[in-house]
Amino acid sequence: MKAFHESRLYHSTFPFSAAISDSINFLAHWHSDLEFLYVYDGTLRMGVNSEARILHKGDIAICSSGDIHYYDSRDSCSTILLVIFNPQLIGSPGGWPKDTRLASPFIASCEQNSEMDSSIYKKMVGIMQELFRETEQNQKYHELLITGMLFELCGLILRHVPCEPADPKKDKRRIVSMRIMQEVLEYLEANYMRVITLEDAARQANMSLFHFSRFFKSISGMSYTSYLNNIRINQAEKMISTTNKTMIDIALECGFTNVRTFNRVFKQLRAQTPSDLR
Repeated sequence: MKAFHESRLYHSTFPFSAAISDSINFLAHWHSDLEFLYVYDGTLRMGVNSEARILHKGDIAICSSGDIHYYDSRDSCSTILLVIFNPQLIGSPGGWPKDTRLASPFIASCEQNSEMDSSIYKKMVGIMQELFRETEQNQKYHELLITGMLFELCGLILRHVPCEPADPKKDKRRIVSMRIMQEVLEYLEANYMRVITLEDAARQANMSLFHFSRFFKSISGMSYTSYLNNIRINQAEKMISTTNKTMIDIALECGFTNVRTFNRVFKQLRAQTPSDLR
């Protein structure tokens, strides 16, 4: 799992993927690619920028270019369809949408949505499912068909999902806030092996401790300490499975000051000890 800024790697030169995932967990991150989600079954918590919601069966989520988003399935189970692609496929190399923004990244299921015609909702879901089928079948000219469906899906979203015209002042404030958060996440990813206090991160964001704590949790969905511990444990897992380093060396290289704290945090997040992986 890559925290902060994710550079998408596709299986081919065609920058598109559609896959079904179960009970996904992913720390707050962002990318220029578009990411559309459809919940087949169950529930999961998702945050996009400063808006978070428990998604249920039938719900849709839309991550525009640059949106900071996360998935949290720690207390739930779900099966979802993820459609991810580079906006250049729909003629928007600079990001999508342009000159407008969605009022909310979330679309309620057909049964719970009184603002959208059910036929439009079903058409959107149908396109997402057909995108997955085209990916799985991998038949001739599937890339052309996928590109056409992406144009249609994005057109339906802009026509039927509530949008707000670009407001330079409001957008500037939003962009500044997102940029601050992106820089903080990059800072944590680059320095997790060191002792980084809440004060250090707040100083990086040029905020007071109080405002930074609220700001960080509202966008990442977890406290500063929890996020940093997740980065460290993710890295520790990789080192345990790919190196022969001792647990104390791994603990210290991942930013923990002692093995006891490392073991406690690891068990808290993974429900097992680091030694259980070897």
